[in-house]
Parts: sequence; C-alpha cells; structure tokens
Amino acid sequence: MVPLEVLAVYEKKLREATIAVQDRLFLQTKEVIEGESFARILSRNILMQEQPNQIREAMMKGYVEMSHINLMIASECLHAEYEAQHMVERLVSGG
Repeated sequence: MVPLEVLAVYEKKLREATIAVQDRLFLQTKEVIEGESFARILSRNILMQEQPNQIREAMMKGYVEMSHINLMIASECLHAEYEAQHMVERLVSGG
C-alpha cells in the first residue's frame, strides 16, 4: 500500500487527506496524473467550483456598499423632506 496525498478545496479552505491505495492502482493513477489532460481538467474543475463563490461574494459586497450609499442619500434628503412637509402643512392651514 502506498499513501497518496489528495488536496481537496472546499469553501476556500485547503485540506489535506492521506488515503491508502494498492500499488497497482497507485501506478495507474500516477500514469493518469502525469498526463497533460488531467492537469487541465483539474484546474478547470477548480475554477468552475471557485467562480460561483467569487461571484456570490462580489454580489454580497456590492449590496453592502450600495446599502451604505442609499443610507447616506436618505439621510441627506431627510432635512429636505421635513422642510417640504412643513411647507405643505403651512400652505394647507393657510398660515
């Protein structure tokens, strides 16, 4: 039995696991890993797994930033709203 280290990426945390496999299976796996296509497939799979998380995080960050901007705009306009309401009340009451 030969230990084979496997890296697993899950939720941006890199974890390392060691599993035991038979020598024959290890040699077959080694041949596949040495092939160029395996590296391309592996990197493409990692990108496809990470991309949705990056998009989700960017969206969350954007919504938080936009909420701060909206709050600043609302607080700046609050004085104008009170002034307009006072003007309407004064015009309606005739005074």
